[in-house]
Amino acid sequence: MKSKLFRITSLFIGILLIAGLFFGAMTSKVVAGTPLQSDGDGNVSTLQAPGWTAATRVWTKEEMLAAEPYPLPFPAGQRVVGIAPEGPTGEPGFMPSSLPMDASPMTDVDADLGVFSSPSPLGYSYPAPFTRYNNFASYTSFPYVTIGKLFFTQYGVNYVCSASSIGNYAIWTAGHCVHYGNNDPAGWSYNVVFVPAYQNGTAPLGQWSAFKLWTNTGWFTSGDFRYDIGGAVLYPNASGYKISQVVGNLGFAWDQSVNLHWFQIGYPQAAPFDGQLMYINTSSFAYNDTSMGSPYPIGVGNDLTGGSSGGPWIYKFSGAAGSTNYLNGHNDYRYTTPSHPLEMFSPYFESAAHNLWSTLIAENPPAKLFSPMIRKR
Repeated sequence: MKSKLFRITSLFIGILLIAGLFFGAMTSKVVAGTPLQSDGDGNVSTLQAPGWTAATRVWTKEEMLAAEPYPLPFPAGQRVVGIAPEGPTGEPGFMPSSLPMDASPMTDVDADLGVFSSPSPLGYSYPAPFTRYNNFASYTSFPYVTIGKLFFTQYGVNYVCSASSIGNYAIWTAGHCVHYGNNDPAGWSYNVVFVPAYQNGTAPLGQWSAFKLWTNTGWFTSGDFRYDIGGAVLYPNASGYKISQVVGNLGFAWDQSVNLHWFQIGYPQAAPFDGQLMYINTSSFAYNDTSMGSPYPIGVGNDLTGGSSGGPWIYKFSGAAGSTNYLNGHNDYRYTTPSHPLEMFSPYFESAAHNLWSTLIAENPPAKLFSPMIRKR
């Protein structure tokens, strides 16, 4: 009897081990990156893991607090800048922002309040002027509610960046927040969740798991900072709503003059910040990074640190007063040799950015996650 029981127990354990190896291999395969998909327009993507694996799990508060700020990357070449602004490379375009489904527009307020709609010719030497302050408004008011922290794992390390809702199921961030930029299928981020209106360890509007990640091939294959753009298509929440219904979305502007003024927003976490609050930096065009060829990245005065990567640069910031609030850049990189801690560069938003934006907002995820386990956590 004992021998028979031993054989049954051994068989059961063997089955569990085989199953563990099977599912572990599947999870590892997804973590390393599923086969690349292309939109035929210069962008590549990978699916995140199915809902029953660890790759779309919910993050605990302790894990969110312990996540490291993704270091602001820096080009390896010589810093060369030009003050003369580069003109648009194509036909300028705008797409309006949208309020959350339960919000009402403030029709009695000027849509361009406090914004330099037609600034004088700009351009500064380093350090360029800027104003930076903690967001004292409600994080759940528009358009701040469209912005949040992006938690993810890359090469086994838990990181945090910033991101923003751009329409439909999509969010926008820096390319390096979704892929390392080294042409490695294992360089994709995983465990990716977006937490809009994050504040002091809280997720007032929940965590939104990524269905698919996208970036430009220029970033994916060679880490080209001119194309360090990225985003994710998110699953709906437990009630079936998409992210743009709950938080609204920023507008989008491309092929604009660079002679503009932006509100740059994000969650800096590297010293002297701690990542628990949203910060706003306002500044105007200072210079182009001409070291890597056209389209030249845009430089502004800005002292936000690691963790702010991917946070939006908003042109014509208008709050809930109008449909402007155009995403027209993001916190991306600065030079460290020699150190320039009071500047920030963004890729110039031309046709490549517009193509990625179009791909992101056109895609719909499955109607729900694959496993109710994710719903209950």
